[in-house]
Amino acid sequence: MGLVHFGEHRFDAKLVAFDKDGTLFDFNASWRRTFLQAVESLLAPLSNRTQIRAALYRALGFDAVAGTFNEDGPFAADTSEATVRAAATALLQLSDPPLPWDECEELVRRRFAPILADPVDLSPVTALAPLFSSLHENCVRVAVITSDDSGPTEAALARFRLSRFVDFIACGDGAFRHKPAPDPLLAAAKAVDVSMAETVVVGDAQADLRMARSAGAGLAVGVLTGVGSRSTLGPLADLILDSVSEIRVVVSPPGEQPPVPDHSSDRPDEP
Repeated sequence: MGLVHFGEHRFDAKLVAFDKDGTLFDFNASWRRTFLQAVESLLAPLSNRTQIRAALYRALGFDAVAGTFNEDGPFAADTSEATVRAAATALLQLSDPPLPWDECEELVRRRFAPILADPVDLSPVTALAPLFSSLHENCVRVAVITSDDSGPTEAALARFRLSRFVDFIACGDGAFRHKPAPDPLLAAAKAVDVSMAETVVVGDAQADLRMARSAGAGLAVGVLTGVGSRSTLGPLADLILDSVSEIRVVVSPPGEQPPVPDHSSDRPDEP
């Protein structure tokens, strides 16, 4: 048994709940190419492609100049169904000749959504299997709570040999209310019989940290490998790490008492 170190911060964690894209996998590096491919596929049968391309970028939260996704855009923050609706709405407003809603939605589901549903070339932010294995070996349960659908999530965990270390998964197409609602985190803790005081949330977006706050998690950790920044995550996080590579389990030598963990929080009070 050992304490989990989040950077220099020690915490007696019994459950660590990770976001997926932007936390375990670099968001922009993993999704940029596939997103642009899906947009061009959607635009192919349309005449005013330049105008609609710009509208799709705005509607879905993509900064074409920086090549990055916005933290509060549907593509980064919401479910695949919300992304479909946002893209179809952009088509409805700007298609030339005008298309009715059902044709806009059908076009998005046929030419855009399937490309995003296919496995993407995910870029892990660090060697994930050793991290998950060390948590597992020290009796720390692991959850993955993501807005992505269950199929791609389970495929990613299997591809990187993480599945056997994960005790609970909540996805955007599941039964729970989505982040920032506390429901998936509360369900994860209940499933593994761990208290909220012993639970840590690690994520790259405000929605992850708001979920932690609303559920009463013991520690909320922001990471900078996704769509959030220090300025946006700082007010909600207990601490911010560059990436999950700074998480490690430190095991005390036999016979030595581990140091007292720091359960203090410098989070601001809820308004």
